Amino acid sequence: MSDSPIPHNDPPGLPPVVPPSGRMIAQLFVVPGLIVAGAVAILLGFSWLAGGARTPEAFLDGLKNSNPEVRWRTASDLAQMLQRDDTLASDVYFGTQLVNRLQDALAEVAKPAPEKPSEKMEDKFRRSAAQDWHNYQIRRAEVQYLAACVGNLSAPIGAKVLGDMIRKPLSSDEKTDAILRRQAVWAIANLGNNRQRFDRLSEDRKQKVLAELDQHGAKAGDAADWARISAEILRNENSGGVIGAIARCAEADDPFLRKQSALALSFWKGTPAENETADTTLLRLTRDDGHGRSVEITEKD
Repeated sequence: MSDSPIPHNDPPGLPPVVPPSGRMIAQLFVVPGLIVAGAVAILLGFSWLAGGARTPEAFLDGLKNSNPEVRWRTASDLAQMLQRDDTLASDVYFGTQLVNRLQDALAEVAKPAPEKPSEKMEDKFRRSAAQDWHNYQIRRAEVQYLAACVGNLSAPIGAKVLGDMIRKPLSSDEKTDAILRRQAVWAIANLGNNRQRFDRLSEDRKQKVLAELDQHGAKAGDAADWARISAEILRNENSGGVIGAIARCAEADDPFLRKQSALALSFWKGTPAENETADTTLLRLTRDDGHGRSVEITEKD
């Protein structure tokens, strides 16, 4: 017999563990990281070209562009820029132009609301009514948007117009009136809160804004009134009539609007008499029993 060992069919072992090389690490982490960083840089570059480099004049031109795509893109960029660009938010000329556009848009919405389309209408009349109502909703959306923008200004140039919006009904359509007045109260609350944003500006910037407001306020017309009121608010002389407007709004039949009014009052201070009005109104609202009827707003509205 042979003394040769009997062969075994054992499975092969695992391959030896080899530490990763620098090239492998670069392929797994560094190269993908560079690709992602490059993509982010490109996106930021396009974002800067599209929005970051806009001037106040460019924003105003874009908002009235005949191309709806340009208008909505401008509106989106402006909504973001106003919240982070202190120079734009305190620009007196730009703020005045925005408030002027808001006042014009309000005049359009104040016209008699068109008849809503219904299944009872004949097809040709229903199509016409649907188009009229669609156009009306676009005008309403413009008021909502502009009111929100004016509320994001740090120079309260829109205080008077926003105050007028909440004092009385704005539209013959109940839901449109509720939507716009609620938006205006929210914008007034933001405007009061942005008083602190103005205080955080550099002293040079604050003095420049006040000087421009005084210059505009020395003239005649609506814009001059807005500038004078804005300067008085920023100098803590009074609330520019805002507290009185909120107190009037707090008497609305809509309980939701009354709740918003209580919130808005917490952001405003004025003369001793105005502060007393605010305190009295807040005290009354704490005892509010929820009377009245809240206007229900749905996605279709």
